[in-house]
Amino acid sequence: MKSEFRKWIIQERVGLLTKAELVQLADNYIAEHEAFPDWVIKISLGESLDRESLLDLILEPINEADCKVVANELLSLYQNNRIDIQILGEVSRRLYLSIEWGGEAFNRFIWISDEVDLITQGAKSRCDLDTNLEKILGEVIAL
Repeated sequence: MKSEFRKWIIQERVGLLTKAELVQLADNYIAEHEAFPDWVIKISLGESLDRESLLDLILEPINEADCKVVANELLSLYQNNRIDIQILGEVSRRLYLSIEWGGEAFNRFIWISDEVDLITQGAKSRCDLDTNLEKILGEVIAL
């Protein structure tokens, strides 16, 4: 359960979920269960998760395993035309700024962010974007 909430907290941090959507997920969990940890209430109320294992992204930063989850979600959204390219670029930018610099996931998310910026600025064609995005996100998933 904590890992599922970690996934949602990371998705909120990088822009795939809004704060209101994260709160709604916590509220839904509370409504569906008789017993739940105190930290679910903290999420529901928008309170800090400082020092809460797995959920404090300062103490336990976004790692490669987390990147795989986000990449999988991005790939699914992109393949189903449920994410705008600019949002995908912004999520990738926020993600690479949140992870260890120079790692494999970092290199791939910075590539996506830069590629989207070049396309939206008109400096590059979008013709190979679908193939390249699927390849790069697949590489992150395979890490």
